[in-house]
Amino acid sequence: MDGLDRRRLLGLLTGVGVAGMTGGLAGCSTAGTPSERSGVSIGLLVPATGANKEVGADLELGFKLYVDLHDGKLGGRPVRIEVEDEGETTKSGAAALENLYKAQVLAVVGVANPDLLPFVRDRVEEAKVPLLAAHASPAEMPSAPYIWRTSFLSDEPALAIAHYLRRRYGNGSGKVSLITTPGTAGTELMLGFTGVYGGGAQEPIVVKSGIKPTTAEYASYAGQIAAKSPRAIFCNLPSAHIVKFMAALSDAGLKPGRDVEIYAPGAVAEGSALDDLGDGARGLFTAMHYSADLNNLANHTFSSLFQSKFQRSPTAFAVAAYDAAAVLDQALTLGGDATPSAQKVNTLLSNVGQVISPRGNWQFNQQRSPQQKWYLRKVEKDGPILSNVLISDLATLG
Repeated sequence: MDGLDRRRLLGLLTGVGVAGMTGGLAGCSTAGTPSERSGVSIGLLVPATGANKEVGADLELGFKLYVDLHDGKLGGRPVRIEVEDEGETTKSGAAALENLYKAQVLAVVGVANPDLLPFVRDRVEEAKVPLLAAHASPAEMPSAPYIWRTSFLSDEPALAIAHYLRRRYGNGSGKVSLITTPGTAGTELMLGFTGVYGGGAQEPIVVKSGIKPTTAEYASYAGQIAAKSPRAIFCNLPSAHIVKFMAALSDAGLKPGRDVEIYAPGAVAEGSALDDLGDGARGLFTAMHYSADLNNLANHTFSSLFQSKFQRSPTAFAVAAYDAAAVLDQALTLGGDATPSAQKVNTLLSNVGQVISPRGNWQFNQQRSPQQKWYLRKVEKDGPILSNVLISDLATLG
């Protein structure tokens, strides 16, 4: 396995501590051997088409990598993975979810479209099959007993940056401009930022719908911001727009990196989005709950293996799906040799303790979302390659 000892890998990447357990996994002595246990079926609900297909590909890679490292088993049981294309709309995602229910899966992992979760929330509760959402989840969606989040809530990038800038600029006294696209996600981010940062946060600028990614289109917005002379800008714009916005700021006399710092949610520079940004985004700061540069043993091993297997750096999306497999693995292990049901697995998920993850250790909070660290990254060259260079911790959220 590319020079890595497999036994050592499994020790590093097994990934979960269990609340209330003593003597390691002593409970496994009554669970029967893996060969005696019946197989289980897990559904992957990930987009193979549409705008989120690259996120979906990483979710699938991360989940399957964990299963592959464990001899195709979770909780010592052979795993059959059922994959359904989430598509691009809530309607296509809901239909794909129904197909997984018809396949009688024990749990569902995935969901790249944040709008899908509130759309199917009631159906998930009715089906009583745990859903582990491995991408951004709407912060305002009420928690639900059968929905677990292994990634992050949609307002948390803003919260993490606001906490950091508030400390940096004297309890929120420094002026910070905000700019966003219209929509629910943008609203949640702006409210999250202003709620933490306070009076120094200026009223958000909402760009017009359908704006084109050109410097000329952003000239008036850049001019409005430059006139306010902010110390920093929190920017929620699509990846394809950010470099043009930064160029418009320079034209307006506010040069990013020299006159003002630009901060954005980490997804704008994650995976292929980083390649889309290009050198024009150098100096952009982003907040994310994972960085391939994290200095912990689990990440050293995971990142090395992922790069060796797929010839690129791992993403936060892959890590969230990898961790979803890890918590299912532990829940099934806790269940022993009894034939698992979806309802029983959901109960056992509540007993999963600290997750030893490439992102750093985390655990579920009472709302079934991660309590985890967030990190500040900077788009810069790492040698000849444009990378998200790790700068510092931002905050622990959740």
